[in-house]
Amino acid sequence: MAADDDELLDRLADALGPFDREPPADRIAELRAAVRDAAAADPTGMGDGDGAAGADDHDGAVAPIGRGGPPRGRTAWLAGAAAVAVFVVAFGVGYLMRGAPADPATAGGVVEFSQALVGPDGEELGEVEGVRLGIGRVVRLHTDELEILPTGEFYEVWFVGPDDEPGSPDRISAGTFHPDEEGVSDITLTAAVDPALYPMLVITAEPGDGDPSPSPIEVARVDLG
Repeated sequence: MAADDDELLDRLADALGPFDREPPADRIAELRAAVRDAAAADPTGMGDGDGAAGADDHDGAVAPIGRGGPPRGRTAWLAGAAAVAVFVVAFGVGYLMRGAPADPATAGGVVEFSQALVGPDGEELGEVEGVRLGIGRVVRLHTDELEILPTGEFYEVWFVGPDDEPGSPDRISAGTFHPDEEGVSDITLTAAVDPALYPMLVITAEPGDGDPSPSPIEVARVDLG
């Protein structure tokens, strides 16, 4: 027996609920079945006679379209909504399978380096990635190994040149950051610097004393050469 309108509405309401990672084939098959049931219930698309006038009801007269003629709206809407539901579910499942969209900050860029952050004792502290764009470089850094500094202090990321030495720095700052309240640093910085000319990336702990020169307290580094 073909499903009536109420049953189709119930099916569509269920199908358009939150995505729950059910196998895509099961969800799509369910919605396609609803479309087939709608077509089977009214293959002509002319409704169930509610408010419609057939030839026998008016002595062979044909009712003018739009004025008591065949009301296609309800059944057609149900079939159309089911088709839309198939698209919505398929799109949502595809999104979940692909994962989150690409970071717009680095879309279309070229990855120049992607390496581990190394602490003073050689331990791995996290990861850092550099992406070259038309406007310069984007540096993305992640670590949950850095201490939360006292108020007013911060960490600073530097691109360091081969001639850098105490008292005669050869480095360019890429920016500063703080870990969050859980000690996680997941940040994105921009820098107009070429890592081929400054082939070392260093993170320092800065005292926040207003002095722009780098602190000697180095907490992590990456050799980009």
